[in-house]
Amino acid sequence: METVLKATDLCKTFSNESVQQHVLKNLNLEIRKGDFTVIMGDSGAGKSTLLYSLSGMDRPSLGSITYGNEEISDYSNDKLAVFRRRHCGFVFQQNYLNDTMSVMDNIIVSGLLKSKNRKDIAERAKKLL
Repeated sequence: METVLKATDLCKTFSNESVQQHVLKNLNLEIRKGDFTVIMGDSGAGKSTLLYSLSGMDRPSLGSITYGNEEISDYSNDKLAVFRRRHCGFVFQQNYLNDTMSVMDNIIVSGLLKSKNRKDIAERAKKLL
């Protein structure tokens, strides 16, 4: 089956007051088209760090991430933003909705990043809700 997402020798290290914390250490991961993948672990195990790295929301300290046939780990910040807009979706644990807007309007705003056709976006949002 076709590989969609691949991480090779992925490492992520955080430094805090000259103390290094190695969260991801030489992690290798391959997700193929049609796979159902679950990432589980204790609090602090590195699940969010892994997802942020795989999506380009954060950069790994070492290693590479490939989406399709393109290595995204060396993309510029602007190119990563476009990549996330086209290929990634996140539901965060914390509520990051604009509380002055309805749920529908929050969805429409994110849809406008990809398309300017508000009518089509609203119809899609209604189907999703």
